[in-house]
Amino acid sequence: MKKVLFIAFMLFGFYANAQDQIIKKDGSELNVQITEISDTTLKYKKEGLSVAFSLDLSEVLLVTFENGERMTFSDVKSAKKEDEMVLLTAGTRVPVVLTETISSDKKGGRKVETGEVIALRVQMDITDIDGNVLIKQGTLVNGTITQSVKRKAAGTKGKLSFSVDFIKAVDGQSVPVNLKYDFAGKSKTAVAVATGAVIAAPLLLIKGKPAILKEGQVFNALVVGDKKIKLKD
Repeated sequence: MKKVLFIAFMLFGFYANAQDQIIKKDGSELNVQITEISDTTLKYKKEGLSVAFSLDLSEVLLVTFENGERMTFSDVKSAKKEDEMVLLTAGTRVPVVLTETISSDKKGGRKVETGEVIALRVQMDITDIDGNVLIKQGTLVNGTITQSVKRKAAGTKGKLSFSVDFIKAVDGQSVPVNLKYDFAGKSKTAVAVATGAVIAAPLLLIKGKPAILKEGQVFNALVVGDKKIKLKD
């Protein structure tokens, strides 16, 4: 009789402590009590705790229930990464870097003309408060030369202006931005006029400096209006 009671007690202890096992794709294991499995999420409780925990099924490789049945989730993808839309807010600063040196003249860099497209790149990942990447570092950005004026006689300086209107987000959509930049070289007008008045008119041919924007120079584009971005893996 005592032997029967002992065996019954051992069996009761085994079933009382029996747990479900979760094996994650990173190789880690969890021994828990699974309470719910949906299309995207697995919920469970830990022994001795009343708090419920949840796990994205995209992180789960295999579940073994306490009765020995198994379920695999190797093909489940993260619902968050595929379906969630997050907000890129108006006014977000997007730093972009010039990829080459350009000039209003043939001196100091590649000469550019009005209407020409120039290349820039996003300097760093642009993220939301949760760390989701909305605009990726290195994304190619097109700028348009809106003014290119050569330096002239009498010390007149050269001028360069460009604008950026759109930057691509991680989901491929074009995000409207505002970046308009104007730059002028150093003027030598005062020197030319003064020298010409004292010495000779030909000295009025002294030219100002060209407008030069150097490779690696950083400019800030501002997002125009809130934009919903679809997250990517």
